[in-house]
Amino acid sequence: MYKRILVGYDGSEGSQTALRHALQLARQIGAEVTAIWVRGSLPHYPETVSEVEQENFAAEQFQARIFEQARRISDELGKEIALRSLSGHPSQTILEAAENGNFDLIVLGHRGHSGLWGRFLGHTADKISDHAKVSVLIVR
Repeated sequence: MYKRILVGYDGSEGSQTALRHALQLARQIGAEVTAIWVRGSLPHYPETVSEVEQENFAAEQFQARIFEQARRISDELGKEIALRSLSGHPSQTILEAAENGNFDLIVLGHRGHSGLWGRFLGHTADKISDHAKVSVLIVR
C-alpha cells in the first residue's frame, strides 16, 4: 500500500490530528513517516540586519517547539518519525518534497494557521489535493 508518508506539520490542531492519523496508519502498515514544516518567506523588506536576525530567531524557536510537539506525539503513539523543515511557499514546497522524496501519500489537516487569509485564497490542503501526483489524505 503506502511505504513513505509525508505529513504537512505546522503545529496547529489540524496538523496534530493529521500527524496522529499518519502515525497510526504507518504503524499498521509498516510505513515510514516524515513530518515537514515549511517556513514562509518574509513578507516585507527588512530595514535592518537585526530585524532579519530577530525573524530567524523567532522561526528557529517556533520550529523547535513544533518539532518537540511532533516528537511527543510520535513517542505517545510508538512510531518513529523523521522531521524536516524547508523554506518556501507551503503548498508548492510540500508538493516538491513529496515528489523529490518519493513519498506515496501526503497527509494534511484540513485547516492550519492560515485563518481568514486561507479562506480567501484557498487552503494549503486544497492546493495540494488539486496538484499532487500521489494520494492525499485530508484529515478533519
